Amino acid sequence: MTEWRYLRTLYRGARLWNAAAYLLLALTWGAGIGLLALSGWFITATALAGAGLLLALDIFTPSAGIRAAAIVRTVARYGERVVGHEAVLRILARLRGHAFAAIARLPAEHQRALRSGDLQQRLTGDIDTLDAIPLRVTGPMVAAVLAVLVAAALAIALAPAGAALLILGTAAMTLAAAMAAARQGRKPGRELVRAHTRERIALLDYFGGLADLLAYGHLSDHQDALHRQAQAQARRRLSRERVVILAEQGVQLLVTLAALAMLGLCLHWYLQGVISAPVAVLLSLLTLGLNEALAGLPGAWWQVGESLEAVRRLQALAPGEPAPTPRPEDARPPSPADHGPPEHQVRVHRLAVGFDPRRPILEDLEFTLEPGRPLVIDGASGRGKSCLLDTLAGELPPLSGDIRLGDRSLASWPEHVRYQYIGYLPQETVLLDDTLAFNLRLGRADLDDRTLWAALRQVGLADALRDQGRGLDDRVGEQGHRLSGGQARRVALAWLMLRDSPVALLDEPFSGLDADTETRVLEGLVPWLEARRAVIVTHAPARLPGHWPRMTL
Repeated sequence: MTEWRYLRTLYRGARLWNAAAYLLLALTWGAGIGLLALSGWFITATALAGAGLLLALDIFTPSAGIRAAAIVRTVARYGERVVGHEAVLRILARLRGHAFAAIARLPAEHQRALRSGDLQQRLTGDIDTLDAIPLRVTGPMVAAVLAVLVAAALAIALAPAGAALLILGTAAMTLAAAMAAARQGRKPGRELVRAHTRERIALLDYFGGLADLLAYGHLSDHQDALHRQAQAQARRRLSRERVVILAEQGVQLLVTLAALAMLGLCLHWYLQGVISAPVAVLLSLLTLGLNEALAGLPGAWWQVGESLEAVRRLQALAPGEPAPTPRPEDARPPSPADHGPPEHQVRVHRLAVGFDPRRPILEDLEFTLEPGRPLVIDGASGRGKSCLLDTLAGELPPLSGDIRLGDRSLASWPEHVRYQYIGYLPQETVLLDDTLAFNLRLGRADLDDRTLWAALRQVGLADALRDQGRGLDDRVGEQGHRLSGGQARRVALAWLMLRDSPVALLDEPFSGLDADTETRVLEGLVPWLEARRAVIVTHAPARLPGHWPRMTL
């Protein structure tokens, strides 16, 4: 899919919003041009009437028109800003969620290939760059064309055809310059986006490795490199702004020359008695007023290359159509195949896991998860235990072999089915910077407070929190830093239990807990585990019930 087709698809869901914004912008410019032209006509007519050269003058109609144009211009400008930005922000918010989901669906090896700064740039800078297309490129272009057509129609009504041809010719020259600017600016625009990504990656690497740079005495070298990078980027931005300013000044000069040419034509027609003096001034100022609609077009189109490069980078995350806008006709009931497996049996056949097909970490794995008998997996660090759980959860594709959930391959189930039927507690405890209740209700917003406290009691945390005067509305802090490591782990365990998934995968569920706390938590966890199919990865298998099956890697 080309970049422009991607953009058309992306903004298709906001066609009415964008159309309203474009019409309001055209109305703004039209009112501004009319205000200038009508004011010139009125001043000229008044001067002629005062000199006795105009026998009759209706001052009320033109003065009312001037006031109306001023009010319309102000209201339309405000409306265009509100409507246009609302449309763009809605689309970009949806696109950001789509991009985040696309990154999450990338294979692990592709995710690792993307640097942190690159990911941040795609989720923030690249998406934010796309607001330039409707707000500063296509919108002004459409509005300018409408304003020019109205001005040309007015010129035809008031003067010979040469006046309209002059207006249309000026607009055509400006639009041609805008298209040429789009072609010439594509390459520097792409380089600006790529350089900004490199700059962000370098900054994150610098701050992430600051301690090592200080320890090994290489801090000044990296600071110099960052400084050179920043200077080069500043030069690129300065070059872009210079082109934009020169393009705007060039259009202003072109429109000014067109206005002078119009004035010469109007004087000729006035001397021939074809038009009146006020109309001659009106047409000249009407042409000059086109400057507001036309001046910014070449500079805006020069910057199109930045948005197209941002589109290319976003397409690389998820080739094909951007996030579709839901339509009422698409809201069909799910088919029976979308509801999940009729049974929750998990069977693993000749499974190989890892990141490189040539060097799998584990291979030829064969087992079936039995209800009520959690599979305990132990082994030395680095043997692939967490990698195996990632694969069983569907987060990492198998290198070979098959995982079957019910009667189908795990990968063939829709993503929402996998998340519904497989609960996964990874080795790293991840909590959001929000309340305890918010974290526990993730994926289960319907749970009441009594159910949340029951889950906390089951993991031995309810009494401790109440003794500390803490409740469900207390914030846990970023990554749960307002809780101890053991408390954060138990909150994560409680969340997993509240998910109530038929299949549970637990990676070191008792990390951060002392022996006594682990014993208490295990007492509350055992009945829950024995009511489902489960896999537990641990470095201390002896602490778990002896009748549970074992696998050593």
